[in-house]
Amino acid sequence: MNLNPSTPQPLYMQIRQMLKNDIQQGKYKPDEQIPTEAELCEIYNVSRITIRKAIEELVKDGTLTRIPRRGTYVTSKKFHNELISVSGFSEFSHQLGMTPNSRILKSEVIPATEEIAEYLKIEEGSPILELERLMYVNDRPLFYDIAHFSLIRFPDLEKKIVGNESTYKILLNDYQTEIVSNDKIIDVIGATKDYAKWLECDIGANLFKILKISFNAADEPVHLSTFMCETNKVKLTVHRAK
Repeated sequence: MNLNPSTPQPLYMQIRQMLKNDIQQGKYKPDEQIPTEAELCEIYNVSRITIRKAIEELVKDGTLTRIPRRGTYVTSKKFHNELISVSGFSEFSHQLGMTPNSRILKSEVIPATEEIAEYLKIEEGSPILELERLMYVNDRPLFYDIAHFSLIRFPDLEKKIVGNESTYKILLNDYQTEIVSNDKIIDVIGATKDYAKWLECDIGANLFKILKISFNAADEPVHLSTFMCETNKVKLTVHRAK
């Protein structure tokens, strides 16, 4: 397909469609970086403004993803996250056939605020573990997670969560606590400067903000988790009960 300056369709829209065709035909694969704006200017013999507008359109529709200081990439295939699933990130990754990888950003013992105490049904001011982590898939950050656990219920938990081992396995093996259900509250927010930094996305990009309260078999809250992910990377699904 060649550019046609005489058609009513703007050049940037023609380039947008050509790039989209290349992606659909496998010339540029998911997670692969596309040529730079300067290189695309040479390929299509157009101005940088035209190339930039074409890329902006593809970013808007989720075909491309800009990663600050790295370039523009073909968006990863969306991962399906079952809303009623009780699995943790490690289990979620194994279901996708991938090895989970996480990075602990902060692990700190703090007093429970009134809001967190209410969710966890504990005394305000009692010690809790606040755990901030980045969850990776294919070496790219997928989730930014802030989790809270009661250290009255799970003493020394802060000493046990040190790497990629499943938190749910630690709770089961060390504290005989199995998570069997959860409640989730979902919102869509714009990425703040910090969220954009951790998730490698643009400031203001749409993020799912999912607040999750997990429960054991006695219907006692086990932990509170708030995690963020780009809306163009995850599909939230609900399957009917069988």
